[in-house]
Amino acid sequence: MNVPAAPHSVQPVRLRISYRSPESLLQAFTKSVGKGGVSLPSQRPLARGTRFLFELTAEAVAHPVEVLGEVVDVRRSASGEYFLNIKYVPGRSRKGLDAALLKLFEAHRHEKSRRYPRVPVHLKAQGTTQVWSVRDLSRGGAGVELETGELPKDARLGVPVLLELQLDTGRLMLHGAAVWLTGGTSRPKTPPALGVEFGRLGLETLRALDRVLVLDGFPAGPWQAELTFGMDAVGRMP
Repeated sequence: MNVPAAPHSVQPVRLRISYRSPESLLQAFTKSVGKGGVSLPSQRPLARGTRFLFELTAEAVAHPVEVLGEVVDVRRSASGEYFLNIKYVPGRSRKGLDAALLKLFEAHRHEKSRRYPRVPVHLKAQGTTQVWSVRDLSRGGAGVELETGELPKDARLGVPVLLELQLDTGRLMLHGAAVWLTGGTSRPKTPPALGVEFGRLGLETLRALDRVLVLDGFPAGPWQAELTFGMDAVGRMP
């Protein structure tokens, strides 16, 4: 996607990106915002401080999800193309984000097999030796997967799991156990993944988790999380 050349002004450069569903929109939103910024190609350099307003849209979502960014650096490649390093900044409206989440929660009313709605996310979590991706969260648990490699030996059914999220109020510690596993050498086309069912969480932890489930409470990116298993997880549990 090439950034249109625009004069430096108080009005931000608007870019609209469309997604097929609220779920894919929310996953793209968390993946990008969770990194704290984005690099975009451009035919011309733009002044540092130039602001962008990214509008993410999806069918059936009444309002676009708005993400505000600011050019913090410009570099030129050997081919002569410019790349704008854009840092996301506070100030966006939650109107579109709340509309996308509402559609997600409304769809869950017809779901009979799951107690809680799953919020699609794309959150990197550092493991002991590997990097995981938290792909969805709910009040009941989380789905996590590896982008490369095999499931570690300590990731087994029933093993204790601790997922730690760094929020603007401190560290949120979500303890549970692995309840399903998939992927690996037996299913090479399926990314290694596992499901975590949370244990009995305290009231304050649930309140903090409820903020996370409406994508609130995260600090400025990059978002940080950790995932541990077995005795390592037990030793870190509150």
